[in-house]
This record gives sequence, structure tokens and C-alpha cells, in this order.
Amino acid sequence: MSVPALLAVAALAAPFTLNEGGANRPWSLTSALGRERVLIVRNPPAAYLNDLRAQDTALQVRDLRVVALLPPGDPRLTGPRTLMLTVLADPGGTVGAQYGPAALIGKDRHIKARYPGPPRLETVGALIDTMPMRQQERRERGR
Repeated sequence: MSVPALLAVAALAAPFTLNEGGANRPWSLTSALGRERVLIVRNPPAAYLNDLRAQDTALQVRDLRVVALLPPGDPRLTGPRTLMLTVLADPGGTVGAQYGPAALIGKDRHIKARYPGPPRLETVGALIDTMPMRQQERRERGR
């Protein structure tokens, strides 16, 4: 059963910079905005992260970067890296609190949906596929 999206009122995504996983490298939301869609997920289970890693190609097709926000020192911060999954340490949970359990940001930098928990990739993909920009990409790229 899919988790329903709670549509947001065209709010712009607030930029942030946090450290990447165990690498202690800064990563900024601004680096992805406009180029990729971003799904921010607060404190997802390890099984969810593993599922996302297995679906990296599907994420690439939709230009969907998943940003997982975890507490500093969490062992999930040092899991295997993939191209479209970014795992960040969120000290104090301030960024996670701002975005809620999960939020989808479109290439236009607006929050497109909020979810009450980590959404299924199929649910997010179905929403993305209805977006005019994604439909244009499909015509241009043929996928």
C-alpha cells in the first residue's frame, strides 16, 4: 500500500549545508536545486536505504536525489555510496524538523509533496511522472 502525498502550498525549499556521512564533507542543497529533484527523508530505516541503493538506476532516470538525514554518529552514515543517495548528519535534527518526515522538492525549487514517513519510490516516481517538466524530459530523452 502506498503512502499518500500531502501536497504543499508552493513553498520554496530552504537551503542548508550539512556534512556527508562518514566523510565529513559539506553537502549543500543548493548544489542539487534546479538540476535534480530532491527527496529529503528524515531518519529512514536501514532497510529503506538499502532499497534505495538497489534502485539507483531508477533514481537516475528521474533525476531524483534522495537525501537521508541521520543523527551524527549513526552507523547508517557510513553505508555503501551510490550516485543518487546522499546520507547527511543532521546535528540536533534541525533540518529534518524543517522538512518533516519526508519532502519532495521539484527542479523548480518548490516543495511538491510532504509525506508522513519514508515514501515508497513507486509513489514518488508516479508523482514525478505527472510533472510537466518530467513529461518534457521523457519526450526529449525517450525515457
